[in-house]
Amino acid sequence: MTALLVKQEEKVEVYDLLGSGDELRIEKMLGLYQKLFPQYQHYVPRMRRRAQFGNEHREGHVVHYWLVEVDGEPAGIRTFRYIRGRHCGLAHSLAVDPKFRNVRVFDKRLAVFIIYECLAQVIKDAKVRGDSPALGMVNEVEPDHLMEHYIRNGLIQLPLKYAEPIFPPEVAGRSRLEELAITRFSPMHMGFLPNPEIEIQSYTREMIADFVKAFLVDHYGLPEDHPAVLEVVDTISV
Repeated sequence: MTALLVKQEEKVEVYDLLGSGDELRIEKMLGLYQKLFPQYQHYVPRMRRRAQFGNEHREGHVVHYWLVEVDGEPAGIRTFRYIRGRHCGLAHSLAVDPKFRNVRVFDKRLAVFIIYECLAQVIKDAKVRGDSPALGMVNEVEPDHLMEHYIRNGLIQLPLKYAEPIFPPEVAGRSRLEELAITRFSPMHMGFLPNPEIEIQSYTREMIADFVKAFLVDHYGLPEDHPAVLEVVDTISV
């Protein structure tokens, strides 16, 4: 089977892989992930399993695994989701192979083009389901210089001290509570790319707390009263 072609601009093609059965492209995406995110290689078995299911396998989540090809070669990956109950998207992995980083689409570098296509997809996800308009995309960002780069390209840095949970490699028979007990947390920035179709007048504490919980509770599965969730929410400075 062939993955869904969601975007094509000249030599650049974007494929959505989830539930496609396109094993060749799924393995190309996972190969890029292993190459470009060596510190997260232990997530690959989970991602391979997830790729077998459709976009809405998890209730309330619309998940996308994108493979970006340039002239038929795997050039970049993007994983992201729309969280219906929080009215926002979550940006996960974004990486472009170094040899394709100077490719430009609509006068944007390939990575920036992907970021905005991802935002457009989340806006579409909300519309086709009859939901309220998606507020935008929430992003975990590290290191500092990457946050600065994203700010130059339209991202807003949210006023809080955020930390991403790094789960341990899977071990058969280990419970969720045992896994959480040995999960470590890595400091990161949190940024937000707003939906250009609506005007957000101000970012309230409640809105930012929802963005935090979209990641930590809805995506990562931490309990809402987990100390890491409470600590991050407590740092919101608005």
